[in-house]
Parts: sequence; C-alpha cells; structure tokens
Amino acid sequence: MLGDWDDPLTRWDEFFWLPAGPAQPAGRRKKINRKTMASNPTPDNNSILRALADRLADGCDQHEGALGIVQNTEARIRIDIGALDGAELQVGLKKAAVSDAYDALQTADAAGVTCIGNCKLRLQQKLGQKWSAAWEPTGFPTGSLAVPDSQDERFTLINDLKLYFMAVPANESAEMEATAAACLAAWTALSDARQGVATAESAQTTAMNNRSTAEHALRMRVRGLINELEQLLGEDDPRWEDFGLNIPGNPSAPEPVETVTLEAMTNHRIGVGWTYATRAIRYRVETMIVGVDTEWQNKGSFKDLETTLKNFSAGQVVKVRVIAGNDGGDAAPSPEGEVTVT
Repeated sequence: MLGDWDDPLTRWDEFFWLPAGPAQPAGRRKKINRKTMASNPTPDNNSILRALADRLADGCDQHEGALGIVQNTEARIRIDIGALDGAELQVGLKKAAVSDAYDALQTADAAGVTCIGNCKLRLQQKLGQKWSAAWEPTGFPTGSLAVPDSQDERFTLINDLKLYFMAVPANESAEMEATAAACLAAWTALSDARQGVATAESAQTTAMNNRSTAEHALRMRVRGLINELEQLLGEDDPRWEDFGLNIPGNPSAPEPVETVTLEAMTNHRIGVGWTYATRAIRYRVETMIVGVDTEWQNKGSFKDLETTLKNFSAGQVVKVRVIAGNDGGDAAPSPEGEVTVT
C-alpha cells in the first residue's frame, strides 16, 4: 500500500535530486523539514493540485534562473499540467460516450421488446393463447409467454425466435413484422448496442487510468519542487509566496476565496462549492439562516473545494460564506451566497 503524499517515509520525490556534494554515510537519510511539509502539504484534491501547480509554474517563471531550479522547472510543470488537462478532457469525452452508448442500448432493447411482442401475437394465432409444448421450440420460457424481465434473456429469446422462424417459415407474418429477418435485425441491433457499451466502458476505464497516471506525475512534480525550494530558500524567505506557498517560518493568512456557488438539493440539503484560495490549507464553511440566526454558524472545516450541508427546512433562505485558513490565520470571508432550501 502506498503511503500518504507527505509521509517522510514514502519516496514520492522522484522528480527531485539533491545537489551534488559529499556522499552521506550509508544508512543515513536527508533530514526532512517537517515545518516546510506542514506549511505546504501536497494537495490530495485534484482541483487544488491543478491550481497550485499553476502558481508554482508562475513562481518558476519569476525565480527559476536566479534560484538555480534545475529539476522541476516551469517547462516541466506546464508539461505535466497539460498532460493532466488532456487526460481530464478524455475522461469527460469517454463518460459522455458511455452515456450515449447506454442510450443506444436502451433504444435497441426497446425495439427488441417490440419485436418479441410482434412475434408473440403472431404465434398465438398459430400455437394458441397459452403456453404449451408447441411453444417450446420458440424459446419462450417454459410455462410462460411473458416477455423476459432481463435484457440477457430478451437477447437470447430474439435469437431463438429467429431460429424458429427459419425452421418454420410457414408461421411467419411479414405484415405483423414477425419474421426471421425482423428478429435478425432486432438481435443484431441489440448485439451491436451491447458491444458498444462494453467498448465505451473499456475506453472510459483506460481514460481514467491515464488520468490517474497524469495526476500522479503532477503530484510528484509539485512535491518535488517544494522539496527543491526547501534547499534553495530560507524558512523566512518571502519568495515562497511567489510560488503560491506559505512561508514556513512565518506563514501569512491565505488569500480570500473569491467565489462561492450554491445549489438547492433534494432532502433539504445545500451543495456548496468554492474557488481555490492561494496558500489555504483548509476552508471553514459558515451559514446564516435569514430570520433565524443572528450570527454566522460554523458548519465545519474542509480540505476540498466542495461539501454538502444538511438539516435545513424547506423554504428557509440560507446565506453561506467560506473562510480560507492556514497556520498564519484566516483570510477575509468570501462573498456571501444565498439559496432557498427545497
């Protein structure tokens, strides 16, 4: 099992190498600066990771040459950002393709149900209204003329009906669309749709695996640059903030959250999302029910950029704000959002 990104016993910094110098004695490792690690954790949330990587690249653009950053350069960071962006795009496209494939499958399955119904009506004219031994070659389940509940069973039945009509063409009816050819067309369409779903899901899995690989590479790149900066900057150097990072020895409050979005959800819940705040390592969400609360109510502290709030009543008007924080203190509150609970 892999360790946490900021676990000093885990070698995540493949993209970081120490400057050349005297070899360390065998069995000894470089001392981990826990203050730097605590002040500037590697984000687990991919949206935060992506935003921080942009700030790190901007910092490299300002200071790369002067500081002598050689391993985790702006160019390499932006390549990894681009790879993740491309991978994210492909995941979105493949998810849409899966949705389209299921829509096509539903359409083909509905056509198959219609085909089965047409064949059943025709065969009732020939074999009787109730199931008997004469019905057994048609493929209808023993003792029943009901359309099967499962798609797999319907798929098999359509093929059985095709074979039956090929063997007993006298029982076909082109007028009722109960023929071997009609069954073949319905079966082929359903078969193609089923294969389409399998292909789309496989492509989606591949895209998601590629995204995980790109996330892993960018996360290592981010951690590698932070480690490299630890060698190049003092704990009180103000240039840490140019990289979107906290000054380990003297962290300042983060920038405020700029935007909060709210969504009235089912069961009296509120979906809350907010934008990344530079140097933030946590976000406090506060609410105020209009006409009920006289002060802001703390709803918890979060590391991600979204949460769902519960336990409201229908019709309540709720104001929401988010306050970014770190070891240096809290930022000013975000602009307030307002939503009516449904």
